[in-house]
Amino acid sequence: MRNRPTLPRMIAGVEERFERQARNESLLRAVNEQIAALGQSAAGWADPAHQFDFTCECGKLEGCGGRVLMTLAEYALVHRQRDRFAVLPGHQTDAIEYVVKQEKRYVVVDKRDAYEHLVE
Repeated sequence: MRNRPTLPRMIAGVEERFERQARNESLLRAVNEQIAALGQSAAGWADPAHQFDFTCECGKLEGCGGRVLMTLAEYALVHRQRDRFAVLPGHQTDAIEYVVKQEKRYVVVDKRDAYEHLVE
């Protein structure tokens, strides 16, 4: 008979996975902040409606690689609050975040209270 993990151990493993995912989202935001900074320098040639390719900030551990098309104004609006992220539709993880805005090209998610400290 195989030893089955106890319930608390499985929950701890799930919790650890969600914590890593939340931290990954912060790293992806840092990448996108660099993209936004480059975009700001392009303000001379790009009109305000120009959409830039940002990295999906879902933080999935298996890797996403998705691109979110957003204007610089949309990106800035999402990140006015440090615990909000832009992800592709369907890439949100209900256990650690909830949807605050749904657009055709992206979804804005807000971290649940238990995970906010990991991303601020």
